[in-house]
Amino acid sequence: MRMKVLMLVLSLLFFPACSNAGGLDALLNMAKAEGKIVMLELGSEGCIPCEQMKPVMAKLSDTYKGKLEVIFVDVKKDHDAARKYKVYMIPVQVFLDKSGSEFHRHVGFYPYEEIVAMLKKKGL
Repeated sequence: MRMKVLMLVLSLLFFPACSNAGGLDALLNMAKAEGKIVMLELGSEGCIPCEQMKPVMAKLSDTYKGKLEVIFVDVKKDHDAARKYKVYMIPVQVFLDKSGSEFHRHVGFYPYEEIVAMLKKKGL
């Protein structure tokens, strides 16, 4: 029970669910203006692999603070984002470069070590 409460608190603090495309666009524009790479975690509350990604996202946010913006989008609430990023299965991780262009995509649980290795290859 404590772990579930902790995960909920972490998700509310670190991963704002975007309720509409305008909210997501504002976050993406802010990341672009700050020169950050973006990791979009497109999933849903209650999805087991999506929940398993939360500690990975928290660790990435901490490790790459100031360089990587990690944004969780609940595709059950934000249908526009699901369409825009062509989400057919969840979770999907979409990585955007500093100009906002997609440079990497992964479907399913994505281990921290594999993400770090991919980011290193991309120069981060």
